Amino acid sequence: MRELTLHIGAHKTGTSTIQNWMYNHRHFLKKNGVTPFFIENGKNTVQVNQTYYFNHSKIKQGIVTIDPNLAVNLKKCNDKHVVMSSECFSWIHDSDELVKLKAALQPHFSSIKILIYIRRQDRQALSHYQQRAKSWEAEGLYFSGDNKSFPTLDNNAQSYLDYYNHFAMWGDVFGDDSVTFKVFDRALLKNNCAVSDFLDFLAVPFTKKNVNVKDANTSLGLLNVKVAHILRDMGIKRHDPVFQEIIKELGESHVMLPSRQEAVNFYSKFKDSNIALNRRFNISDENEDIFANDFSVYQENSSDEWTEELANHAITTILKVLLKK
Repeated sequence: MRELTLHIGAHKTGTSTIQNWMYNHRHFLKKNGVTPFFIENGKNTVQVNQTYYFNHSKIKQGIVTIDPNLAVNLKKCNDKHVVMSSECFSWIHDSDELVKLKAALQPHFSSIKILIYIRRQDRQALSHYQQRAKSWEAEGLYFSGDNKSFPTLDNNAQSYLDYYNHFAMWGDVFGDDSVTFKVFDRALLKNNCAVSDFLDFLAVPFTKKNVNVKDANTSLGLLNVKVAHILRDMGIKRHDPVFQEIIKELGESHVMLPSRQEAVNFYSKFKDSNIALNRRFNISDENEDIFANDFSVYQENSSDEWTEELANHAITTILKVLLKK
């Protein structure tokens, strides 16, 4: 019988970097007994996170479902160890979706392992909400909020960031022993690298030469985030040439961060959930709530507000781009 590993995210934990590396090195993986699952979607290119296997039509209501064709195509893989990576699994909040997936896959795989990387909720929300600014449709519909660092803690954001209620259901369905949680902190990753850590989990032998990666889908600076949020809310898509040119012409700016106290207060809402998750899955021996209590990345004052200089630069850049059209 065969083994299946599902790397389900979470979002903003190096998933794009891992997926791109797997696709570009799929022959290396196959030589080492691991077959990454990628299916053409009728185009010349493959979406490395295979979003087409997930129905996002009701994501605004916090509902995403799994296409039955995913299990059909996974079953067709005859290789000994099949690996699929998609952070789209992290949109799933209904355990019935997992029950159906398990029922379809279990007769064909003797072992199904689930790998989940998690970040401390303040860092997760900060990065994931910035993803919305890039005009990704899923994040754009799922999250709400003003043009600041953190999303509004509505039902959708609460559901995603409450890790016990969100991710413990994978243990309910597939068994706790089948689920591995890893903390997405570069200091804790193998060789401080997401790909190296992923390969280490898969028990694939590698050298640093095999893993030469650049981070994919990195966050934007304040100017880019604020202007991109505005463009997105106006209905301008990220692939629109106007969107792309404005973001390019804005140039670099400082990182958009809340104040240290804002971050501490935000995280405190999820600490009990993390403690419950750790007690059940034994994720960290050092920290009862899983994550290090270090908020030094934040300054005393927030850096997510417009200044006169930044606002003038943004307005001037937008007008220059539009006047050229």
